[in-house]
Amino acid sequence: MPRKKQFIASQSLDGLFPDLPSFAIKIMSTTTNREMASLADVHRHNYYMLFVLMEGISAHMIDMELVTLNAGQIGLIVPGQVHLAQPEQTGTGWGIAFTADFLPLLSLPVTLQGPVTLPTDELEAVNQIICLMYREYNEKKAQAIPLLQHYLSILLLMVQRHTADAPSANKSLLTRYRELVAAHYLEWTKPAQYAEALHISVDYLNEVVRQYSGQTASSLITERRILEAKRLLLHAEESVKEIAWHLQFNEVSYFNRFFKQHTGYTPAAFRESVRDKSLSDPE
Repeated sequence: MPRKKQFIASQSLDGLFPDLPSFAIKIMSTTTNREMASLADVHRHNYYMLFVLMEGISAHMIDMELVTLNAGQIGLIVPGQVHLAQPEQTGTGWGIAFTADFLPLLSLPVTLQGPVTLPTDELEAVNQIICLMYREYNEKKAQAIPLLQHYLSILLLMVQRHTADAPSANKSLLTRYRELVAAHYLEWTKPAQYAEALHISVDYLNEVVRQYSGQTASSLITERRILEAKRLLLHAEESVKEIAWHLQFNEVSYFNRFFKQHTGYTPAAFRESVRDKSLSDPE
């Protein structure tokens, strides 16, 4: 029996920007902020979305966390995250969207731990690079795509300097593992399945994951399944039983035990608590 069902609407880049379905860049202004806020339905992205704020503020609910960007800050939404733009949007700057296949694996960001603040001189350099990207994107001259790819790689490297050390081969392996988990956590629930896809041993996979994340390979899979369960319990209307089935639990009782073990709540209690909080929070 097929189990895959789209409980939360997914937003694809090719549907929004058919001219160049793997990359898009827009100016964030009062008008575009109103347009974004009017897309009030919760959705998840199948692409990366980078926000570079030059002035004002821009607020977003990302995976149940309120993320507020201030002037001089950069934020990132990665594929699979659940996003809801908040109504108060006064920021101006840039929005850059791109798919995973637009850049080499080594250049792809996994996530940002909160907004990244750039020094004034680097923010100006970033803005100059983005202006070049914007011109290439709109003029669409010969070699525009490779130029956009190089500009974007430079931009991400500049941001990365403020978040982590330079990437290594093992960090690249961790990035690939996280990507595989994001893509296959529903059907692959054991580290051995990922190790086979990466052509390495389970022991080596665990060693790399521990070295760079402090967690085990198995705990990252569990973390991803719990995150998806939380997303669905908050945003989807399906029953706990249907969500358990979607997440590959054959028995709802096992899903209840699994979820409570890792969160301290039963799925039903978690759903009630987060929905009550969502309703009681001020706009």
